[in-house]
Amino acid sequence: MASKGKQFKEIINSKGLHLRPCAYDALSALLIQRAGFDIVGTTGYGISSSLIGQPDMGLVGYHEMLERTRTIVNAVDLPVDVDVDTGYGNALNAHWTTMNFARIGAASIRFEDQVWPKRCGHMAGKQVIPETEMLQKIKTAVKTRDTENPDMAIGARTDARTVNGFDDALQRAIAYAEAGADYVYVEAPQSLDEVEKLVDKVPAPLAFNVIPGGKTPPFTFEELESRGVSYVSVPMICLYPAAKAMVEALEELRHDRDIRKIAEMGVSWAEFNNLVGVNRWRRLEIEALSEEELIKNYGTSDLNEIIEKELAGTEKVWKK
Repeated sequence: MASKGKQFKEIINSKGLHLRPCAYDALSALLIQRAGFDIVGTTGYGISSSLIGQPDMGLVGYHEMLERTRTIVNAVDLPVDVDVDTGYGNALNAHWTTMNFARIGAASIRFEDQVWPKRCGHMAGKQVIPETEMLQKIKTAVKTRDTENPDMAIGARTDARTVNGFDDALQRAIAYAEAGADYVYVEAPQSLDEVEKLVDKVPAPLAFNVIPGGKTPPFTFEELESRGVSYVSVPMICLYPAAKAMVEALEELRHDRDIRKIAEMGVSWAEFNNLVGVNRWRRLEIEALSEEELIKNYGTSDLNEIIEKELAGTEKVWKK
């Protein structure tokens, strides 16, 4: 089987539009895989908000992002394309970031050209570093990648469109591709005409993102695909619906206290255990423990019986 990096490159270089739903933790990554997608992305905003409860404004650093990414990579079989912010500094930091994300199994990492501390690309007040400084980062990352894991992809993002205008964003996108980026992500183009010019001029697969309410106009996937866009991130696909569901469940608990209605708002005990692979761990336990230990723990050594007993005391109660 091809490495994760090769799989990722094959996907983004193949025909059609490829979606990158983004995970903010291992569970959301698992759900993306179960839904049948080919790639898992990571979302900086999602990780910042779920990890520290704060916005994406450079408050989560290199070590925290590395550890959260490691748990996401370990949770799935799919290639994981990682948002590594600015690389957390200059070209030397880009080297260190590339080396260590390669070692935890990232299929791809993407650098952006914002000033550190950065912020979500759809927020006001962001600034970009000089093009020459970003090119140093990309070239250093490519060189480091070639030593650590030649299959890993290097992505480059420019936030210049809403800071310096379209011409600068186009110039940067071309230069980043020529410096060795395997794909180029342009934040917030403002028209389909701009999208077409970028696809036509940039010698690498083009990526964009879709955030409801963000600075990018509400292009449809069909409009982007028909213009040759290769890759679209959907950063909040897991985070926003999850946040809404938690708000609604907590409101129900606070005001009406109807535990049966709350149970109906989410997945069941059995469904959740299935999502996180409880039965796989039960099988491992049966292989590892002696029959005597299993009987002591569960009253039986039969896997099906163990599962049935677990459900009998929980799942069936909520179906009355």
